[in-house]
Amino acid sequence: MTSRPDDDDVEEVRRVEDLISALEAVEDPTDRFRRAGELLATWSTQQSRISGIRQQVVVSLRAEGVSYRKIAKTLGVSPVRVQQIEKGETSHKRGKARPKSDSVSHGNESSDGRTESR
Repeated sequence: MTSRPDDDDVEEVRRVEDLISALEAVEDPTDRFRRAGELLATWSTQQSRISGIRQQVVVSLRAEGVSYRKIAKTLGVSPVRVQQIEKGETSHKRGKARPKSDSVSHGNESSDGRTESR
């Protein structure tokens, strides 16, 4: 059985959505730009914290001897995703998952990570 979000979970997501909606509603474009920048500046840190919370759950369940398959079924993700979360890997839509600390440059990438054509 897959876990379903309870009312508290839904409320937490709704608060984040409300924050973004309030940001979109700021009339002054300069102020809206500034506030969006402030939010983006903190988002990276918050995203790491959220990922850490998920990783702690998986690590704890694994320490209790729970299988990847059972964790996956309980959390509503694939067993491969459970293994990625346990290792602290992030999933990317393009390419394979890689550790968060992966910052190796291959010499032909631009500053935004895209491969430059020659």
